[in-house]
Amino acid sequence: MHLIEQERKRRRRWGVAAALVLAFVALVPQLQMWRALGGRAWHGSHLSFFFDEAAYAAYINALIDGRPRLSDPYTGRDDAPGAPQPESLFSIQFVPAYAVALPARLLGVSASTAFIVLSCFAAFASALALYQLLSAILDDDALAATGVLAVLCFPSLAQKIVRTLRGLETAYLPLPFLRRYLPAAPMPLLFLFFWLVWRALKVEGRRASNVSAVCAGACFALLVFSYFYLWTAAFAWLACLALLWLAARPPEWQRGLRVFAIVGAIALAAL
Repeated sequence: MHLIEQERKRRRRWGVAAALVLAFVALVPQLQMWRALGGRAWHGSHLSFFFDEAAYAAYINALIDGRPRLSDPYTGRDDAPGAPQPESLFSIQFVPAYAVALPARLLGVSASTAFIVLSCFAAFASALALYQLLSAILDDDALAATGVLAVLCFPSLAQKIVRTLRGLETAYLPLPFLRRYLPAAPMPLLFLFFWLVWRALKVEGRRASNVSAVCAGACFALLVFSYFYLWTAAFAWLACLALLWLAARPPEWQRGLRVFAIVGAIALAAL
């Protein structure tokens, strides 16, 4: 038992190390701004590479101030009995918004401070969730940790290469998955969903498999109310995996069908 526990700790260290590297990289631009401005000249603001982060920050600021979910960050109008506001991409995708705003309100910090913390947290949590998935599939902890860095960092390089080859301006957009608060805040949920589905298909025991499938469905439900492009990607991945799994593993079709039926039922209910 002692050897097994030591092995588990060793395996966890690989994942934590990769997550800490990503968290530090996510904070580097902010650190550079603090260094360049010095002292309190930065006035508590967060550094942003994405033009639409201002609107997201305005919506978070409204929720921190206790304004309603149907609040329009562009016009400043709030939902009221005599002037109802329509649903918007901000109000429908409310899970990550409240996940950021409620702790910020509780701690008494601004939207800018919440965004700075979110960069580190989202990078760390996304890396850990992705490590769990890759470690389960590859059964090689060092390779899984390397895969985490490759998967999460490579899109920045790929974007720059493609734009350069097409003769387009190569704007520097580091780690696109960390745009705040979308898709940064719900990104760990996507990787957690992948891992839970994989675990439901591979874990021994019907009860453990069913629990993992239900948890995967719950993750999908949260993604539906988090970010359109994440839940559609999760849905497409689930459909492709179901087709491949049932085609490639005929002896396990009953188990696979049960898992995909549980996740699919919860997903459809959320939709």
